Amino acid sequence: MRPNTFINAGLGLMLACLAAGAGAESGTAKALITWDGEGRIYPVGTGSLLFLGAFEGIIYVEKSNHEIDEGFVRCPATMRIDVASSKSSGSGHCVIAVDEGDTVFAEWTCDGKPGACEGRFTLTEGTGRFKGITGSSPMRVRSPLSALAADRSSGSIVRVASGIAILSDLKYDNPAK
Repeated sequence: MRPNTFINAGLGLMLACLAAGAGAESGTAKALITWDGEGRIYPVGTGSLLFLGAFEGIIYVEKSNHEIDEGFVRCPATMRIDVASSKSSGSGHCVIAVDEGDTVFAEWTCDGKPGACEGRFTLTEGTGRFKGITGSSPMRVRSPLSALAADRSSGSIVRVASGIAILSDLKYDNPAK
């Protein structure tokens, strides 16, 4: 399974990149997460595989005033793949670090096929200037790679892959801003 599916969760990262300021802030932004993933695939049934791994990368967030901010993202993830139907579903969490003490936490879910997954990215909490942040966005994850493992039956093959996650309509409310 491609790490892309897990990256869909990375979409929430864009919130963490919102500029610092005084007072509360609500708004909408667009975000793009570029990532590299690493993990293992395990057979968990006849025709079923489970990916366990993590994705790391950079989130670029464009706010409504066209300013672009960035942050670092790390997303542990799981993805279940049905080989016969070529369908997948995944979930995970993300930590978006902007500055020391300024972090956003998010979770995501998605469904699709290997290499292409769509779902929801949800901001759950934050620290520092993001304390109390909430919000969500539709999320799309894509990767040009076909499979993470050459030998899907062993569970011991670890591969690294790259991809993107798109948060097209991130609505957020940041009371600490």
